[in-house]
This record gives sequence, structure tokens and C-alpha cells, in this order.
Amino acid sequence: MANVDLLRPSHHDQVARAEYQAGADLRSVAASYPDSGWAWAALGAESLQSDQPADAYAFAFLGHVIAFKALTDGGWQEGQPVGATALLAAQVLGLAAQQIGDLPRYERSQTFLAEAGYSIDDLSLLAAQLS
Repeated sequence: MANVDLLRPSHHDQVARAEYQAGADLRSVAASYPDSGWAWAALGAESLQSDQPADAYAFAFLGHVIAFKALTDGGWQEGQPVGATALLAAQVLGLAAQQIGDLPRYERSQTFLAEAGYSIDDLSLLAAQLS
């Protein structure tokens, strides 16, 4: 079973999200907290909503890498539960991949989210992370 701390947002994610919720621009937040997977994934979500799928793909891919590095550094192993940052990054990455035609990445993201109990098309997952 995964350590419960692995399911909580990292310190970088918490601070970045708090600054965003206080009104900071996501680009500034990501630049200030480059170790925040949440900030990059959220920037990807913003890019996706602005119809910039290539930017969304790049930002979400970086958020995905950072989120999983934090998990594996904390002892996470494949098959264990993941936190919201990894889910957000996977969803944005998958949706952006679909839009740019990277269907293998879309399908991997879709499968990953389904195994975690989510649907890639459930935009409430995005909304909850960006509020």
C-alpha cells in the first residue's frame, strides 16, 4: 500500500496552488515553482482550454514527469494509488495528445486514469484542480 503522504500534494504543489488561488498568473507560478508538477499540469490545462494543444502537451508532459519523480522518490511503485497532481497531468496530457494526434499517448493516459477510477473525459477532475 502506498504511503499516505504520497497521495498528498508536495510542498511545491501546495504553495504553487495557493499562489494561483490568490490570483497569481499560472505562468508566473510555474516559473516561480519549477518543481511543482501541479503548476505545469495546470498551465497545460489552461493551454488546452485556450485551444493550444501543443503547448498543453508540453506543459502536461513536464508536470507528469515531475509528479512521478516526486512519487518514485517517495517510494511509490507502479500499481499503487497516485495523488491529484499525477491524475491532472495524465488527463491534460491525454487530452492534448488526442488533439495533436498522438493516439498511443492518449490511450495510455486513458488506461491509466481508468485504472485509477477516473474517466479521461470527466472534466470535473480538471475543474477541481484549477479551483
